[in-house]
Amino acid sequence: MAERKRPEWIGRALQAHPDREVFTVKEGEKRYWLKKGRATGSTAIHSLGYRLTKLPFLRPVERKEASQSARFEAEKLRRLGAKGLPVPAVVWEEEGFFVMEDRGESLAPRLKRVERTEAEPWLQQVAGALARLHRAGEYHGASQIRNFTLSEDGAVSLIDFEESFPEDTSLEALQFRDLFLLLYSLHRQKQEADYPSMLQHYMERSGNESFAEDLHRLYARFRWLAAIVGVEGVRRRLGSDAQILHRLFESLKR
Repeated sequence: MAERKRPEWIGRALQAHPDREVFTVKEGEKRYWLKKGRATGSTAIHSLGYRLTKLPFLRPVERKEASQSARFEAEKLRRLGAKGLPVPAVVWEEEGFFVMEDRGESLAPRLKRVERTEAEPWLQQVAGALARLHRAGEYHGASQIRNFTLSEDGAVSLIDFEESFPEDTSLEALQFRDLFLLLYSLHRQKQEADYPSMLQHYMERSGNESFAEDLHRLYARFRWLAAIVGVEGVRRRLGSDAQILHRLFESLKR
């Protein structure tokens, strides 16, 4: 990008938080987030788990250096914004970091503080936002509920786009992974919701109508897990991931 003088308020923020990767900055009446690049990649165990199970949320992410990660995310945010998608605008970028506008509080803690009746409209918005992203020919990569935000006016936005995948990975596979990650994260925090309605809302707006069948086929492959985790003594000994998968697959069965 063309050389410009760094705004003083960004320089002061960097000096005030030299060791923090992500933090808020207030300038005047506006609030921003400064995000430094973070290296991406999956561990060997993570990659082995995917090869053995083919579970979507275990699909390995592409390895990138911290500066590459920052550049990738800033460029993706600008591209998504140009398509009219609900993402923060990038207001400044330099080697290794960028600054974006604030789009409100993460929905993950917000959902824990309200009753199900209040949460349902937000979850419908979440499904709609992910559907819009997919309809536009994009994927998220880190679509856990914590990466959806709610602004003061009640609008849902998407954040955290640093993860990428090898070029030969199909878009359909990455979009299915997005949907699975979202459902997995909601079950992780034991979120009560009308999941059939949420899925229907997503499929109607994304065009990915086959994903319901894909989820059920995935359940059919792992229904043995439901039987194993259904035994109380076994359930206590298994890790949290297995228990979360059990709740998710039981939901899919219903």
